[in-house]
Amino acid sequence: MLDEPSENRERVGLAHDAYDRHRRYEEDDEDFEIEKDKTQSLSSEDEVYKSMGRTIFEYARVILIGVLVAVLLLAFVVVNAQVPTSSMVSTIPVGSRLFGNRVIYYFSDPERGDIVIFRTPNPADEGELYVKRVIGLPGETVRISAGEIYITTVDGEEFHLVEDYLYEEPNQADLANNQTVVLADNEYYTLGDNRNHSNDSRSWGPVTRDRIIAKVFFRYYPGFRIYGDDD
Repeated sequence: MLDEPSENRERVGLAHDAYDRHRRYEEDDEDFEIEKDKTQSLSSEDEVYKSMGRTIFEYARVILIGVLVAVLLLAFVVVNAQVPTSSMVSTIPVGSRLFGNRVIYYFSDPERGDIVIFRTPNPADEGELYVKRVIGLPGETVRISAGEIYITTVDGEEFHLVEDYLYEEPNQADLANNQTVVLADNEYYTLGDNRNHSNDSRSWGPVTRDRIIAKVFFRYYPGFRIYGDDD
């Protein structure tokens, strides 16, 4: 049988061992909690990055779709044009920005009075977009006498074209306002509404059908205006 001091020492030793084990358990628990916190922190950061990635992807997708839609619209539905001169005053002010309807001419041909956007045959601006009014149609004869327009149709009937849209009376003495043109089967005669200050078919001839792109239907600068058959 152990004496009292030995028993005490043994009890103290066991108590120390138990204490050490308890501390180790506590340290292990603390390490576990630290690792757990680190894991949770990394997981939260991952979620933030994933959320940011998803947001960026959505914005990029919306922008890409918007660009594609705009490209398709400009290529097949509308055309954007600017009128830098006074040739169409007062119907279209100087510096106007316009939209033209491409679709309408997929299914029909330009009509007399249409304000059209076309690629000019003018050698000085070959291929540039011009905006003028259709005066003569394919197969017709356009006679200009002292600024007045006379049309002979394909049926042989002649009539005087009333032009309420003119900005001012054409200069009767101008040689450009005294000529006769016979249009081919695919040609259109186009003139500006500001007849005395317009570079048009009187100077560089008719416009072929394949050059006519769209019919003007909307002005978005300066101000807003919708153009119809009465303009």
